Amino acid sequence: MTNDHTIVDKFIEDLSGNAKEWVTIFVNYMRSNYSDLEEVISFQMPTYKLGSGVMRNYIAFGTGKNHFSLHTTDFEYITGLKPRLKNAGKGKGCVNVKYSNKDEMDILFDAIKDICNRAGK
Repeated sequence: MTNDHTIVDKFIEDLSGNAKEWVTIFVNYMRSNYSDLEEVISFQMPTYKLGSGVMRNYIAFGTGKNHFSLHTTDFEYITGLKPRLKNAGKGKGCVNVKYSNKDEMDILFDAIKDICNRAGK
C-alpha cells in the first residue's frame, strides 16, 4: 500500500515541543517498520490500521500536556502492558507515558511490535 503522508505530516507540523518530538519519533518508527499499514488521522491522532471487519485493530498516537499516549483496541495486551510503565493511565485501550520518561519509549516500541504480531502484521 502506498501512503500519502501529507495529512499526518501537516498534523505533526502543527504540534510543538514534547508532543511534536514524540509523535515524530513514533510516526517515523511506523513508517520505517510498518510501511504497509494504512496511515490516517482518526480522532485527531495519527492512526495505523491493522486488519478489517471483525479483526479490525489499530495503533494510534495521542498527546496530552504532559504525556504521550499509545492507543489500540487490543485491550488484553494493554492490560498486560500497564504494569510495565510508570503511571500508565486509566484508559481501557491506551497507555500514557510522561514525556519525562523517555526510557519507556523502548517499552512502547516493543508493544507496537507485539500488537502488530498479534494482528498478523
